[in-house]
Amino acid sequence: MLHSPDPKKARSEQHILIWGHLIFNGSAAGSFQPHLIPDIFSANLHPFLLMPEIPPSLIRIICSYPLMVSSFRSLYLKRGEIARSQYQNMTYHGQEPTVPKDGGQEPEEPISEHDLGKDGGQEPQIAQGALREGFYAQSCPQAENVVNQIMNKHFRRDPTLAAAIVRLFFHDCFVTGCDASILLDTTPTGEDVEKKAPHNGEFVRGYEAIDDIKTQLEAECPGVVSCADILAFANRDSLVLAAVPHYNVAAGRRDGLASLAKNVDQNLPLPGNSAQEIIQIFEKKGMTIEEMVVLSGAHSIGAAHCTVVADRFHDPEKSKEIDRGYLFRMQTVTFCRNQTQDIAFDPYSHHKMDSRFYKELLNNRALLESDHNLAKEPHAHKFMEQYAVDQEGWIAKFTSAIIKLGEIEVLTGNQGQIRKQCRAVN
Repeated sequence: MLHSPDPKKARSEQHILIWGHLIFNGSAAGSFQPHLIPDIFSANLHPFLLMPEIPPSLIRIICSYPLMVSSFRSLYLKRGEIARSQYQNMTYHGQEPTVPKDGGQEPEEPISEHDLGKDGGQEPQIAQGALREGFYAQSCPQAENVVNQIMNKHFRRDPTLAAAIVRLFFHDCFVTGCDASILLDTTPTGEDVEKKAPHNGEFVRGYEAIDDIKTQLEAECPGVVSCADILAFANRDSLVLAAVPHYNVAAGRRDGLASLAKNVDQNLPLPGNSAQEIIQIFEKKGMTIEEMVVLSGAHSIGAAHCTVVADRFHDPEKSKEIDRGYLFRMQTVTFCRNQTQDIAFDPYSHHKMDSRFYKELLNNRALLESDHNLAKEPHAHKFMEQYAVDQEGWIAKFTSAIIKLGEIEVLTGNQGQIRKQCRAVN
């Protein structure tokens, strides 16, 4: 059992490591929570998070635990005068701390590309560079316009593409981070890639639109725009086409070198998951229950294959809580005329993002068993009730959550590469 260290020794690297491990591992969501251990946290670790220069030892702690990375990054990149002011107003056992005056730059001790790269089988860590809006303003100023024009062209041909790209983006980011690994057809190892995993395969599409965008950008700005950023821009434009207000996307992602099918199932929520299983999957990525609920609302523009959901409506045990009218319709009227049929999550507005989807879930009209299970979980249920009657609030929260999703375990700086084509490493 760990005991509180002597305050006089708490600034040492050893104690920073001990308390970093304890406090961050104690947080299921992977973000620091001062209220869990208030005295220990404020005395031993919290001051370091507010320093303009974060000690390299603390950076190493965070990089050792993937759960911490995305949550810490937002604090680390957004800290500024407010954080410095808070820090200067803190006391450390009655003594005013000394604040470094280096302007709050990134740590001078960089983490090597080997430590951060994905092809070594390790999780990505704190990036050497940072995502930022307007990343291509000088190197390829037309990049976002090209993505937008091509997405609009494809959407006019197939309005279901918006949901497909959103799913593609989610499946990429949640497996090994937003590194475009899902786009790879092969890798040098020869192992099965992510897109060949059973829960991707025929259920994930939109690759041709990304290829089209990449081809055009390589013609205009060779070797500049990453496939990972293309996917992030395309995801944003897909949501805009589905009635989400435009939002800015920070860029600077680089493309991963590895893609393994075996990584998929352990990182993605699956149609038959329990609520607790889904919550744990999102927590591992630094996402809260509320963020999980608002992101699940993207199902309002999606559809599921008949083969995925058929069992739910014909198994007496699984169907006993389903609304009787919905069950009858799914069993007899519209359901599964053929094995390749897609069934819309929200049959009333399946090309538009809206919060009516939550009303369907709350009334026991969920297409997926996992969505039904979430609606029964008390915390998730509370958020569904809230957003079912607050479309504007849901969209605002969804936008912030999808931006956070797009920053999961990204590669930046000299990590990874900029692929010449999205389906293969250089």
